[in-house]
Amino acid sequence: MLSYTFNLYRNAYTGLSKNSWYLGVVMLINRSGTMVVPFLSIYCIQQLHFSIVQAGIIMALFGAGALAGAFLGGKLVDKIGFYDLQVGALLSGGLFLC
Repeated sequence: MLSYTFNLYRNAYTGLSKNSWYLGVVMLINRSGTMVVPFLSIYCIQQLHFSIVQAGIIMALFGAGALAGAFLGGKLVDKIGFYDLQVGALLSGGLFLC
């Protein structure tokens, strides 16, 4: 049964392009990093000694920023294009971190 399942998955994904595999790996890494978010409120309360209300406000602002960023990103992709937007975001993010 296990070999049947393995062969089924292998046959289903064999024909994917290299770019599809790259996208899949990048999305896996991105989603894995997102697993930190649920623990942010615990960190804020236990390590940074914020109150529960303060931690809740931080998480609400994080969620609002994620929604606003997704909306704005979609609008910018429509106007600028995905490639130029990604390059610009990577370069400006690097400059802001310096």
